[in-house]
Amino acid sequence: MKKINLNGKWIIGISLLIISGYAYLIQASDNEQVIEETSAKMHFEINNTKHSKEKLKSKASHAKDLEKEKPTYKAILDKALLIKDKELRIKTISNHLLNWAKDAPYECVHWLDEQYETPEYMLYVSQVIHFLITDDLSLAGSIILNFEILHSDQSIVDDYLSSQVAVSPYDGIEWLNNLNNEKIKQEAEFRLLQSWANLDPTQLLNYLEVHTEIAGNKRHIIQHQLAQTLTKNNSQQVQDEFYSYPPSFQPNLAYSVISQWPEHELSDAREWIFTLEGEQSKYFAIKSYIDYTGSSSANLNELIEQIHNPTLRAYLLERLQ
Repeated sequence: MKKINLNGKWIIGISLLIISGYAYLIQASDNEQVIEETSAKMHFEINNTKHSKEKLKSKASHAKDLEKEKPTYKAILDKALLIKDKELRIKTISNHLLNWAKDAPYECVHWLDEQYETPEYMLYVSQVIHFLITDDLSLAGSIILNFEILHSDQSIVDDYLSSQVAVSPYDGIEWLNNLNNEKIKQEAEFRLLQSWANLDPTQLLNYLEVHTEIAGNKRHIIQHQLAQTLTKNNSQQVQDEFYSYPPSFQPNLAYSVISQWPEHELSDAREWIFTLEGEQSKYFAIKSYIDYTGSSSANLNELIEQIHNPTLRAYLLERLQ
């Protein structure tokens, strides 16, 4: 009985050993399959990645080739200059110039700078500068200063300043100080001041009080325009605040007030003149009354007698004859 038990245990042990071995073989086989699958997957991914990179590289190379093949604005414009039909030539060149001005304004203007003998040259310059002024005023100012052919052209300088004065007159004055051409500078400054007088007369009046170097006939014309604008905006306010304005400006203001006085209220105008203080202001007010009404001496003799300067008084009396 004991021997049988030993044999049974031996058989069981052998069986367990066989089962364990079989299980090990199955597991090893599964692991080998996993490794093979993983290896295959990795190989596929590597190949796929390599293929993708090669595809991207091919696309990039193709794009680069296309970029090389794409003609430059310069080449396009040089070709467009050869177009014989004037209308088509102008249209083609204008369109390409405006596109170039958007992408690379300095390069565009530099090309224009070299085309001074080109037909319709000033037309193209005007179009590009007008676009730049509208698109980027500060950039336009810098470009104009950088090219002599631009800042030596009065119309281009005036075109720029007419836009700049609406944004900042002081920046316009500062920009003008960079010009070397004194003639263009003086003319442009005068036009800037005229525009400023219409846009913000009070601000300009304060500027003139500080900058006494603006003198002579230029100052007189600007002050006259200032007075006209102020009176036109609010004549009654000007009358009420007349003596708050600088004494040197009051004569121009008096002339402007009377020039815009309603015709049906001329008796009030004469009364206002009568109360005016300052001989120069009174003189200009009477002169304005004569200029705009042509009145007879019967209405003005009493007022003219208030002018003590014999030369001024004689001039007014002569105007009435």
